[in-house]
Amino acid sequence: MKTQWLAFMAGIIWLAAGFNVCRIGVEAWRALTATTAGMVLGSLATLVLFSVMFVKMLFKNVRRIGRICPARRRVWHLMPLRSYLVMTVMITLGIILRSCQAVPRTFIASFYVGLGGALMLAGAVYLSALFCPKDL
Repeated sequence: MKTQWLAFMAGIIWLAAGFNVCRIGVEAWRALTATTAGMVLGSLATLVLFSVMFVKMLFKNVRRIGRICPARRRVWHLMPLRSYLVMTVMITLGIILRSCQAVPRTFIASFYVGLGGALMLAGAVYLSALFCPKDL
């Protein structure tokens, strides 16, 4: 399987995950009675910080995929095993975070919108691997 196609599939997964996380944040935001500057700034800060981290990770991952013999590449090579474990932990913590009454809805709204945006941005960069493979 070609590196570009694995990166493309990873991009679709990241876009879908980002859309879902952002949707949860937007729903939480819409349920609030007011928006504060802190929420907007928190969302932007989350977007920037996680975008930098995710984009750095994805370039590293595409290089890792490129080192796998093409004849041996499979769909599960989208991410290293450690990333699947991290993703499982993050999903679990997200569910726990949203169900915890001590966490303010304003935090859920702004954090999830920023995180979802960062995931979608990373997904878009992954998708670009199909069209600009030399840049990866």
